[in-house]
Amino acid sequence: MPATQRTFNWIGVVLTLACFAVVLAGNTATVWRFEHTALPLSWVLAGAAMLAFLATEFCDSAVPLPDEGEGSSPQLSSEWEAVELQS
Repeated sequence: MPATQRTFNWIGVVLTLACFAVVLAGNTATVWRFEHTALPLSWVLAGAAMLAFLATEFCDSAVPLPDEGEGSSPQLSSEWEAVELQS
């Protein structure tokens, strides 16, 4: 797993845990000051966590796949060339 992928994954985990903490502490006066009636803080954290997890998946799909031709043996390719020349 590349470093950027790990970083986005950990950011998503931390934001998810923060979202749960805000939901559980929602009735306290400290957290209530930061709550907005139209867009609660827990929703913002959950949305940011989803974006971080999507970034993790994007980093995973952005890694180039190995070319299939590189893994073939030279003997096999020479056999194919011989068959093509006979045809």
